[in-house]
Amino acid sequence: MEDLRTGTRAVPGSPVGTSSPSGPLLHPFGGLRYAQRVTGPLWRLLAPPHTEIDKARRADLLASSPYVVTHLERPEYGHDTRQREVNRWLEAGALEQDAPGLYVVRQHGTTGTRHFLVGALEVLPHDPRVRPHEGVFEQAVDARLERLERTGVDSEPVLLVDSDPWPLEWRHPEHVGQLLSSAFDQDGNPLLEVWQLRDPDVVRALARASAKHRFLIADGHHRHAAVQRSAVRRGRAERLLVAVADDTTEPVDLQPLHRVLPREAAERVVERAHHRRPVLLTTVEDIARVAGGLPPDQALVLLPDRAVVVEGAPTTGPAVGSGAWVDDAVRAGGTAAEDVRYLRELSEVRAAVGDRAAILLPRTDLAALQVLVREGRLLGRKTTSFRPKPLAGAVLRLR
Repeated sequence: MEDLRTGTRAVPGSPVGTSSPSGPLLHPFGGLRYAQRVTGPLWRLLAPPHTEIDKARRADLLASSPYVVTHLERPEYGHDTRQREVNRWLEAGALEQDAPGLYVVRQHGTTGTRHFLVGALEVLPHDPRVRPHEGVFEQAVDARLERLERTGVDSEPVLLVDSDPWPLEWRHPEHVGQLLSSAFDQDGNPLLEVWQLRDPDVVRALARASAKHRFLIADGHHRHAAVQRSAVRRGRAERLLVAVADDTTEPVDLQPLHRVLPREAAERVVERAHHRRPVLLTTVEDIARVAGGLPPDQALVLLPDRAVVVEGAPTTGPAVGSGAWVDDAVRAGGTAAEDVRYLRELSEVRAAVGDRAAILLPRTDLAALQVLVREGRLLGRKTTSFRPKPLAGAVLRLR
């Protein structure tokens, strides 16, 4: 079971320096990519971010190919725990290492095409230019750090959202880069392309520009916190694989993550609320209307026989929003982490309410979220969902 403390704690031990870092945040690196003549087609080896894969899907992926990227997620998913799986793949010729550069991944999906600038992030013990927006569990941070050290590879990038201008248009990599690999799905539809930016002038311009950017961590808080903890312990900078999404040119989709949980746990949230307001809801449209109008400190509890808008006590720490106090109430009642599901689609949430209940969180926009983090505040753990997210396996990074 996960640590039962609130999900809004910051990583301890990060010293606050007297001067702000000023060097580049993004660095080129020699990425690892699949040698498809050995591994088979790329589309069979990619995977969604590990946080979006349930147990059944993970088992299917692991069984689908000895080289699917999911094998690199944990050391126990490898074929020989005495040897790092990434090293075994390198020796077998399943992975090839590129010359150093930055990358652009062009990812196609049902909602359109998204571009990610992929590089190695400079992770310092303290750097206000890279900010989380959700809390983390300290126990999970230590577990993630151990996992990274044992696997020896960044198998998927941390997603960063950026709202600052760049000196050149990297979203058109055909003008500044070289196509290295492409993936098509089983029906022949384009899935993604991997481009590398190697021109020294291009790489230098982007790296220098990154020094003045302000990145918001959208997905991968525990991985970033783990590498930052390593930087604190070692007293030096570390590196981490990241994918940057430019919200100024391709706006991100930001939605709340709702909770589906045992009915008894939802009843406890209603009991612990400082204010309660019953509401009459009969359709998904009714639910969307009420949920869409929730202020940051309220939540909508859906029980099989009724619905209640609840509000918790005013917060005094760094945590803001209803997600933090809702999760505190759930965990205080002894609900196990594995008994709570996190869904973003209202139709799925409504369908799950029967023998279980749901708690819907309010929506926030990116501008408000950026203001919040600049003030040093955090939302609760797993309260937001950014889309689209980069697939794991397009480019890997040795640690």
